[in-house]
Parts: sequence; structure tokens; C-alpha cells
Amino acid sequence: MDHTVTRRGVVALATVGLAGCLGSDENGTETDDGPDEPSDDDDGDVHDGDGNASDDGRDLEPPERDIEPDWSEAAAFRTWLLSDTVLAGNRRFDYTEVFPDDTDLGEGYPDVLDISTDTVDGHLIQSFTQVFLGSFDPEVARDGAEDADDLAYVDDYDGYVVFEQSFEGDDEETRPIAVGTDAVVVGGDYERRIDASHGEYERLEDADPEFTHLFRELPHHETVTAHYGPPAADSVDVDGIYLWGVSSESPMAEELTWKFVFAREEYLTDDVLGSLEGISGGVTESGIEGRTATVVGAPPEMP
Repeated sequence: MDHTVTRRGVVALATVGLAGCLGSDENGTETDDGPDEPSDDDDGDVHDGDGNASDDGRDLEPPERDIEPDWSEAAAFRTWLLSDTVLAGNRRFDYTEVFPDDTDLGEGYPDVLDISTDTVDGHLIQSFTQVFLGSFDPEVARDGAEDADDLAYVDDYDGYVVFEQSFEGDDEETRPIAVGTDAVVVGGDYERRIDASHGEYERLEDADPEFTHLFRELPHHETVTAHYGPPAADSVDVDGIYLWGVSSESPMAEELTWKFVFAREEYLTDDVLGSLEGISGGVTESGIEGRTATVVGAPPEMP
């Protein structure tokens, strides 16, 4: 198990109070369901390639929204999000740039990569791919790999040095790691992620402007989780949610803001808003504007 993912998964679950997780082995491949990982398809609904849920037979394709992201102002992690992920699922992502004091981001990685809270400004997970945003030295990593037993140079790709990390065991498992000056990408789709960050591959918001709307609605960029469909929280049983997200100033903040974007305005009623309020451990504010519902309050009460 990749302990870095596990630690982040625990923080994410503590933040948003979601259930439904996936496990992963050291190389980021999918395994049986387990309690540690954030899931890319944790809502129990069946989605098509466009993220439309079909749990109740409704067509959840929303009306077209005339909105475009301002990439010059957008948080950097948004440029790394894909619609074309390795898992079809609900395109869930978890991002934070605030780490608890005891966080060891480099656990499970070769020391030559220099992954730590001193070098990392933000950490993104989507479909088992991890992106560490910060300041790194790919040439130092290249030189260090020559003497490392668990890291081998593979290739160069668009300014990134690509390595293969190996793990002890009978299965001879490996995972690719691409190191650039501003990011370390861990996952088999590193080429698409890098291309997307450079504006040369379709980003999540290019494919679906509803996510751009969501980002404009969420008040924080420090810690964000979002995905298609409804949250998996037992306290929320609502139809018609196209996508949703939650943000806060830190993973362990005392106040969170949830945004729920519905496919149709008629799905979002006062009764539905009342049901959505159940996701918070203590609501301080809620409201409806068009197809979007807002709930502000304390984190969910953990069982």
C-alpha cells in the first residue's frame, strides 16, 4: 500500500465525510475495495462517458452553460484534471495544499525525488494518479537514480524526466514517475497529465463547463474535493445532482462549504435543500440559486 495515498485518503475522508473507497497497491493499480483510498466511483450510480448518472432513469444532461475558465487566474491544480481518466467512474479528485504537521509526503518514494512538505505546494489525486505541485530538480533525480536500487531512468518527456520505481516482492511491481521542475506525476497517464497542464490535451473543464461553474462557486482553493453524481454520505439521499464539490481552508477546517449542481432547476426544491443540509454536522448557512445549492457548516459528524 502506498502510504502517501493512504494518509491523503484519510484526510480527504475526514474532511468530507464520504463513504465508499478503493484500495491500491504500491504501483497505483486497482485492487479490491478497502477503507483507505478515495474512490473514483463511490456514489453507487452508473455513469456514461459524459458523467451522466442513470440511477433513477433520469437524463441528467444539464442545459448548456456559456462559461469558460480563466486559466490565467485558475488554481494550478485545475490544469492537471482530466475528463479522460484511466477509470471512467465519476472523475473524483481530491486536492489540498495544507498539510498536517506530521504529514510525510515522501513516504513510499525514493529519497532522490525529494518529495516533502518543504518542496510540495499542493497534492492532487484523481483516478489513482498523483500530482505533487511544487519545486523539484529533475536533473538531481536523474543523477541519483544511477545509484538507486528502486528507481531507473526510462525516458524524457516534454521537460520531464521519467523513471520507473520498482518494489520488492514476487510480482516485480513497478510504477512510472515523471519529474519536472514544477511537478512530480505518479501514474500511467503522466503524458496526458503533462500535456493537459501545458494546454495541449483536453482538461476536465474543457470537456464540461459545469466544473468551471463549480470552481467559481466554491470559496476556497486550498482543499477541494468534487465529482459527478451525488455524495455517498448516508445523510444525503437526493435525486438530480449532476455534480458536487466541497471546499475548505484546510483538510481539518471547522467550517466547510458544499456546492451541489443539479441538472434541472425543478429538481432543486426547499425540501431537497433540507435534505442536503444533512451532510453537515451543524449548518450555519444554506441557499438556492438557479441549479446550485449551497450548504455551509461544520464537518460531518463521524460515527
